[in-house]
Amino acid sequence: MYSLKPKPVDFENVWSSLRPSVVDIMNMKPISSIQWHHKFSDVYDICVSIPNPLSEKLYNEVKTCIKDHVKLQRKIIENVEAEQLLQEYFRMWTVFHEGAVYVHQLFGYLNKQFVKQKRCTDLENYQNYAPFLQAPDVKEIGCLALEIWREDLVNSIQSRLVQLLLIAIDEDRRGNTPAYSDVVAGVIKSFVQMEDHDFDMKESTNKESSPNKSKKTMECTQFYKTNFEASFLKDTEMYYSNLAQKMLVELSCSEYMEAVIQQLEQEEMRAKKYLTEASVRKVIELCQKVMIKAHKEKLHAVCHDLITNEENKDLRNMYRLLKPIQAGLSVMVKEFEDYVKQKGLEAISRLSGENVPQQFVENVLKVYNKFNDMKTAVFMDDGEFSSGLDKALQGVVNAKEVGLGNVAAKASERLARYTDGLLKKTSKGISDTDLETKLTSAIVIFRYIEDKDIFQKFYSKMLANRLITNTSISMDSEENMINKLKQACGYEFTSKLSRMFLDIGLSHELSTQFEAHLTEVKKKDPKLEFVSTQTLILQAGSWPLSAPQLASGSNTSQTAQELADFRLPRVLQPCIQEFEEFYTSKHSGRKLTWLWNMSQGDIRFSYLDKQYVVTMYCHQIAVLMCFERSDLISVKQISESIGITGDYLLKVLKTIVDASILLSDSTTISQSSNLRLNLQMTSRRIKFRLQMPQINKTVEKEGQEAVANTVSQDRKYYMECAIVRIMKTRKVLKHNALVTEIMDQTKGRFMPDIPFIKKSIEDLIEKMYIQRTDQNDEYQYLA
Repeated sequence: MYSLKPKPVDFENVWSSLRPSVVDIMNMKPISSIQWHHKFSDVYDICVSIPNPLSEKLYNEVKTCIKDHVKLQRKIIENVEAEQLLQEYFRMWTVFHEGAVYVHQLFGYLNKQFVKQKRCTDLENYQNYAPFLQAPDVKEIGCLALEIWREDLVNSIQSRLVQLLLIAIDEDRRGNTPAYSDVVAGVIKSFVQMEDHDFDMKESTNKESSPNKSKKTMECTQFYKTNFEASFLKDTEMYYSNLAQKMLVELSCSEYMEAVIQQLEQEEMRAKKYLTEASVRKVIELCQKVMIKAHKEKLHAVCHDLITNEENKDLRNMYRLLKPIQAGLSVMVKEFEDYVKQKGLEAISRLSGENVPQQFVENVLKVYNKFNDMKTAVFMDDGEFSSGLDKALQGVVNAKEVGLGNVAAKASERLARYTDGLLKKTSKGISDTDLETKLTSAIVIFRYIEDKDIFQKFYSKMLANRLITNTSISMDSEENMINKLKQACGYEFTSKLSRMFLDIGLSHELSTQFEAHLTEVKKKDPKLEFVSTQTLILQAGSWPLSAPQLASGSNTSQTAQELADFRLPRVLQPCIQEFEEFYTSKHSGRKLTWLWNMSQGDIRFSYLDKQYVVTMYCHQIAVLMCFERSDLISVKQISESIGITGDYLLKVLKTIVDASILLSDSTTISQSSNLRLNLQMTSRRIKFRLQMPQINKTVEKEGQEAVANTVSQDRKYYMECAIVRIMKTRKVLKHNALVTEIMDQTKGRFMPDIPFIKKSIEDLIEKMYIQRTDQNDEYQYLA
């Protein structure tokens, strides 16, 4: 058994037997395991010999041995012909590098006992501290061998090797791939391996993961960068600069882009085959610089034509080329944005006929779908192009009609009317899947609308009409649409819409309770008769409704006077009176305001050949109840009976005459006209509905005026609340910073202009919510 106890050693004798083995290992000659262990023991004995360790002497002898071996190799390689130099060098290096690994292992104890003690190589981040440590010439045996190889052999033939490598790679670029391409890659790799000082990595794969090994290898590439990479990049730049000039002369722009993409792909594969990972990135960036960035103006010059002609293949190639270049896509994005906006404006300029809202939405969606698909297929859903598409469609949707000045764009109203058409009961059936798709598409356009508060006004008014008249296609669909709006704009935007739904649900419950109450009342007094009713209790602050007497504007104020003395038909009075008492008993302190102009009822005609059922508004019911005892009545008598006067009464009468329920003795109904019951009336439908009397001249004008009367005031309140909220949080704020925060908070509802913001600030200063400070353009919150 071998003893580890230190003992005296005859160095000359032991080294004379150890040296030939070192040379054999360097030449990768076979050695038995017994010999290996004996030589390992010899190294140990020398390092721990007594009375004095002989480690330093052994280190110097090993160094001399390796130097002598490399000198012999250099003499051989210097006489090799140029045609065989790469192959011969690679063969020699492969043998030497593997031999150096084994020699490093053989002298492992010397490395640990002598070299590390001298060099402190066990320090973390040794490479950073190495220049400041003692004994800079003392290296571990493996590293020493690689350094000697580099200094004594490679430096003498380095220029010849690099030249041959560049020639081989150039031939590869020209399509003549060398048969010894693995040799070329191996020689280039050797330039990196020469500086790999972490030989322990080769002894154990468990010490570090592959990424860490790779990182350390990449850090030791100074010789590779200085002696090969710099020359290679210079040669590459010259080659591709000349190639680009030649291709620009011979090829069209489309062909040039395809050729460049092909060259880049080939060069990347070539770089991965021959070079380090860091060099691959440098080569690609260099090729992009000389073939794309240097000529991007020529690519930009044809960008407009490619986009307007929708040459998707060429646009995809141009995108791939310009994407890596800094600010390379700016021209493409601008051309794309302008083209989308142009097509969008053309699409909405052709609107005509009665169904303008549907045409508007469908035309905008066609543009959106087309260019959104193009953005995905051609521009890979790039964020810059997504932003360009959004800006273009925002410009299209919010475009104002020529000649209307500062009048708000009609997109809000059109989209509201489009959704109203979808969610109303119609004769045309639509599946749930199609309805969901159309509502989702409507939200796409909604997101582009700047004046979302105007949309909210129109939508809430139309929703109220659907809920009151029970013409919604389904409550689930209504709730689905509100949820979509909530996701797009938040809870505050839809809070009133949600409360409208709540009111309808509570009203149904209340109506059920009232029916039960009437049953109890009839039991007590069977003589009482009540008309079957369903009453909707609507919160005044949640619904966009008001009694005519509370409305504003010249037309509606006149109507309020004409309806001031309206008398409810006798048949409805007991039920209404009973309901008011019932409701007051349940909710004390609340005031009921009846909206007779919105109230409807079903009237059954029993005097004709068929029993028709007609749905009509309360004022129309009051008119028809006048004909219970007489078939011929004058307009003046009707007015005195129901308490309605003026033009509004004539409009009510006209809706009934237009339905052929009444006949007039004159073509135009006036205060002197006489009306008689049409006893010969016929209709193809047993059940039908009368139109609502129009207070204003047209439905569109009514909608626009109603919204215009409230949006301006709502915006003023919303703006002032936003300013106070910001200033209460910040206490002191500069003017520009305040304007920026106001824009951020209000853009979800509308886009305010600067004069409006300034006026709101001035108003709050007058109301003493905020004040100016001594600093220029600065405001302070007043608690």
